[in-house]
Amino acid sequence: RPSALRLPSPRSPAAQCTVGTASLSVIIPAYDEAERLPRTLEESLAHLSTTRRGPWEIIVVDDGSHDSTCEFVAARLAAEPRLRLLSSGRGANRGKGAALAAGAAAARGDLLLLLDADGATPLSALPALERRVGA
Repeated sequence: RPSALRLPSPRSPAAQCTVGTASLSVIIPAYDEAERLPRTLEESLAHLSTTRRGPWEIIVVDDGSHDSTCEFVAARLAAEPRLRLLSSGRGANRGKGAALAAGAAAARGDLLLLLDADGATPLSALPALERRVGA
């Protein structure tokens, strides 16, 4: 029988670190998000560039979009080395779960954050989340 996963208490020495210093991978699944993704991506890049002290990356997983989602992200890659693009290929939609799994498998960060392309939860909420989990 596997043992239970035990997380350190946020007050324990094992959990004491400065908020924002752990490496972070933000994973954004996208399917036909050419209208909504640009704003979310630009705001996320700006926020992380100005507030994040540790290493970070944003991984956009294009899940077979028929619109210009993939092309938009591809055009940003040269200007931002911390931005990564995974694509299942035009029309090869495998679903949000598969896109998230692919992003998680490719992630380099110690912390993974799943972010929807519509930006419903802003990255400005990240420091509070990190404090809650002791990261």
